[in-house]
Amino acid sequence: MKKKKNPRVVTVDMYHKYAEIDEMYSSKVREVKLDIPSNFRMLCAILDVKVEKLLKDFMWMLSYSHHNSATPKQRKIAKKFFLACKYGQPLYTKKQIKQMFDELKSERKIYETIEGMDYEDMKLFWKNNHMYMQHWFKRWFEKNRHKGDISILEEH
Repeated sequence: MKKKKNPRVVTVDMYHKYAEIDEMYSSKVREVKLDIPSNFRMLCAILDVKVEKLLKDFMWMLSYSHHNSATPKQRKIAKKFFLACKYGQPLYTKKQIKQMFDELKSERKIYETIEGMDYEDMKLFWKNNHMYMQHWFKRWFEKNRHKGDISILEEH
């Protein structure tokens, strides 16, 4: 009598593609040529603030990134400036843009709770986070764009 082979149990991680954030959705290093107004340059020189630092700080504050240590007050002021300039309007209403910022703020809050998480849970957390951010972008992008292609993200 032949002994039956036990079937092998194989664990499959169907979310392995989210272990790292998809290149399209990740932070990018961009080289940007800007015409820096003379008064701004002089002000930066007097105050000993590099133009690049000022612009980088503003971008990271506005994005509610967990990589930036801006205060809630600084982030609020950056958001107010963005809204006052009406960036993104009329594609989205002011209310919708505020909601986008609120969602980014909430996502940032979650980062503050992961300290002390074990390795396996941390891996799962990042997969979930990467998956959610892709969903978040697609949801907002498709909300008011009728025929837009999400590959436009590569240009930004």
